[in-house]
Amino acid sequence: MRESSKSALGGIIAALAVSIMLITYISPFLVYTAPPFAGILLIIIVAEIGYKWAIGTYTAISLLSLFLIADKEAAVFFVMLFGYYPILREFLYSKLKNKIVLTLLKIFIFNLSLFVSICISNYVFGIDYSEFSSGGLIMVLLFALAMNAILFLYDFLIAKVSLLYKSSLQKKIRKLFK
Repeated sequence: MRESSKSALGGIIAALAVSIMLITYISPFLVYTAPPFAGILLIIIVAEIGYKWAIGTYTAISLLSLFLIADKEAAVFFVMLFGYYPILREFLYSKLKNKIVLTLLKIFIFNLSLFVSICISNYVFGIDYSEFSSGGLIMVLLFALAMNAILFLYDFLIAKVSLLYKSSLQKKIRKLFK
C-alpha cells in the first residue's frame, strides 16, 4: 500500500472514530459505550498497515478527542482504556501463545490503565467520583469487577469484529486503498 493510501486510510478511520466519540453529546450513557466502538476501528489499521500506523492513528484520535469532546471522561476512557486495547490485543496475540499468561497480562494492564484513568479524570479534569466513596470499598470493588467484565466482553467483541473484517471486508478495503 502506498504512503498516500496509508495516510488516507488512517485519516478516514480517525475521522470515523472522532465522530463516534462526538455522539457522547447526545446521552450520558454514551460516555461508556462510544470509546469502545471508536477503538474497534483501529482493528482495520492494524490489519492493513501495521502497528506503527495504528499507534499514530490512535494518537491522532486521542488528541482530537481530548481537544474536541466536551465530556472529558469519555476522552480519558478512550485514551487510557479502549483506544489502545485493540492494538495491544493484536500485538499480544501475535507474540504470546500461553492463554493463561495472556489473560493475566491483559487483566493487569487493563486494571492499571483503569486506575490511572480514574486518577487522571479525578485530579486533572475534576470529574467527581464521590459516589464511589459514599458507597465505601464495596462500591469501588463492584465498579472494578464490572469494568473487568466489560474487558472480557470488549475482548470478545474485538475477536468477532476482527474475524468479520478479515473474512468479508478486508478484500474490499484493500481494493479501495491499493
